[in-house]
Amino acid sequence: MTIVEAIKQVLYLYKDGLTYPEIYKKVIEQKLYTFGAKDPKAIVRSKLRQHCYGVDYPSASPSKHFVSDGAKGNKALYKIWDGKSLPKQKSSRPIDHEAPEEVIDDYYKSHIKNIENQIMDGIYNSDPGFFEKLLLKLLIELGYGWDKERAGFHTGGPNDRGVDGVIFEDQLGLERVYLQAKRYGKSKSIGPSDIQQFIGAMNTKNANKGVFITSSYFTKAAKEEANDARNISLVLIDGEKLSELLRKNGLGVSVSETYKTYTIDSDAFKDN
Repeated sequence: MTIVEAIKQVLYLYKDGLTYPEIYKKVIEQKLYTFGAKDPKAIVRSKLRQHCYGVDYPSASPSKHFVSDGAKGNKALYKIWDGKSLPKQKSSRPIDHEAPEEVIDDYYKSHIKNIENQIMDGIYNSDPGFFEKLLLKLLIELGYGWDKERAGFHTGGPNDRGVDGVIFEDQLGLERVYLQAKRYGKSKSIGPSDIQQFIGAMNTKNANKGVFITSSYFTKAAKEEANDARNISLVLIDGEKLSELLRKNGLGVSVSETYKTYTIDSDAFKDN
């Protein structure tokens, strides 16, 4: 079941409408969907807005399932749209105490945070093998590997011996980067024992370069363990950094629209 299907199932039971925090609570109570993002309520709100009749922006969905009463934030009520009628919209006072540039910047930052939340939610609900392959693609996009198509190898599985992937930095494979991937929920951390196991796996391969990536986070002890590793360069990437890297490298996302902002060129108005 998708997030949208879960929301629809909840709203079919509450004809008078619910706010997005209430919808999220009902989805969890009824065990309709498993969230992996740090801010799952924002995911619910985003899906409601994307499929809300009368709400149009570049990344909004053309298929509309919901309507809103027009209120702002967590006070807005959402209902199933019957395809015809619309509820009476509440009036709202426009924001006039901020410069338009400030409003754009604030909303852009909020948009980025929401997209990165959705990336992590997609990862959490994907197959573990897909997660490992996605991370190999990310490392290739970051510049590791001599060839985008032939430098990365997925080795994860029941007999992976503690290594989920390897990237050949040169054509002969003399320099290699080893990958360990842990797709954990946001509440499950990576501890020092996980780091020790990866270091042990690297030692058996005489490796000196490794990347440990998780969808959750590393404890302080785990970070210290990585820093203390001898003769090994070990980089740790947690879920927050991972979602940022995936977004910036165009993996799991696409650009829907580009907006330009302008400043006045004062020299253009001078009579030289």
